[in-house]
Amino acid sequence: MLLTAFVTAVDTTIMATSMPTVVGELGGLPLYSWVFASFLLTSTTTVPLYGKLADIYGRKPLFLVASALFVLGSALCGLATSMEQLILFRAVQGIGAGGIYPITLTIAGDVFSFEERAHFQGILSTAWAVGAIAGPGIGSAIVSLTTWRWVFWINVPIGVITAIIVVASVQEHVARRRHQIDYLGAALLTAGIAALLLALIEGGQTGFAQPLVLGLLAAATLLLALFVWAETRAPEPVLPLGMLRDRLLGLTSLGAFVLGAAMYTNGSYVPLFIQGVQGGSPWDVGWVAASMSVCWTLGTFLAARLLPKAGVRAVSLLGMGLIALGALILTMLGPDSSVMAVGVASVAINFGLGITSLAFIVVVQSAVGWEQRGVATAVQQFARNIGGTVWVSVEGAALAAVTAGSAAAGLSAGARPEELNVLLEPAARAALAPEQAHALAAVLGTGLHQVFWLYLLIALAGLAAVALLPGGSMADQAADAAQESLGTPTS
Repeated sequence: MLLTAFVTAVDTTIMATSMPTVVGELGGLPLYSWVFASFLLTSTTTVPLYGKLADIYGRKPLFLVASALFVLGSALCGLATSMEQLILFRAVQGIGAGGIYPITLTIAGDVFSFEERAHFQGILSTAWAVGAIAGPGIGSAIVSLTTWRWVFWINVPIGVITAIIVVASVQEHVARRRHQIDYLGAALLTAGIAALLLALIEGGQTGFAQPLVLGLLAAATLLLALFVWAETRAPEPVLPLGMLRDRLLGLTSLGAFVLGAAMYTNGSYVPLFIQGVQGGSPWDVGWVAASMSVCWTLGTFLAARLLPKAGVRAVSLLGMGLIALGALILTMLGPDSSVMAVGVASVAINFGLGITSLAFIVVVQSAVGWEQRGVATAVQQFARNIGGTVWVSVEGAALAAVTAGSAAAGLSAGARPEELNVLLEPAARAALAPEQAHALAAVLGTGLHQVFWLYLLIALAGLAAVALLPGGSMADQAADAAQESLGTPTS
């Protein structure tokens, strides 16, 4: 399970440093973003369906299906001879990835007792966090030492090994009865989320006022409204809306949205600030990323110790408070701030992420029975993915608008937004005149300052949400929730 979590997380971030080499061999630069987008679309939209099917048919068969698709997609990606093929095969890989990590979390919830769950989910969450942070470095090492194709092929033996272990070791007894699978709800949810993600991806690149983006947003609104309508009439909805009306589950899902926004913002914009605004080196980015991994790990271990007695509200307030504190520090930084100051903000944020993510997943799995644990776990992962995609797109639009406006205001060096990528290449930056480098950094810094204010805004919203969680110890909350018939164990 740890290996599976690590590999899945690596695959969400590994392409960032591998893609320049891939484009150099395959060409297709205009399709660059779709290599990321195709994986994101399929890995996000399939999560709720996997969760529901895992509750119906059991974790093991769905894990094996997801693993097979992931391995197949990985093998095909390594064989791609054009950018179009790579985009298609990344989509196949994403369909598998959408089920692997949520089902892994669900298996952990089934296998471990209430007392053990917090500790192991902390370790599992750490493995995922380390993989997500390590992905770019692993990608760089692979393309430096061998062909970029091993970025994908390395998944094949790992996927086969984990599948064999699951077949041999996971034993479950699923209550067999007739089910009415909610095909209409699954189709509407998939189409609606796909339209929303496409709108956000395209809007972040071209602006949200474009006709195509507005049309996709309208389509997403209509499809998701139809999805809600269909779910209220389905005998076995793919996403039980009654679950989200529960105070505990609804608020933790909202909190997961905020966690996704924080995680994606860290990965997308903090390195950009270090290298682009402060003129830091890739090594500076590297040690800050390493501190993120360490602090996430320490945060999960701390939460595992505090959660049983302190309860989800106290622990979540601590975690969200640290995230908000880190975001506040980022809003106060500028070009002359030290990289150490960014490190301090990252330490606070990732301590908070580790604490809060562990608290959410453990309390959600303890609040429902076996028949709903898969979908409850999937909803957490789904909300996190959507939160990251939505908020990073909003921040990206703000960054683009502010940098364009700052350049248009006529900075002394005549900085243009399209020149900002020069700041990210140490050699190219060194070739600039000092006044031009300073002007470009000022443009980028102005935009990122706006991004960090938006980051603080979503962190404060998360802090307000978790303040409404029920108090008391986790054991008491789990017992109360089980009595409210949110689910009954069958295994």
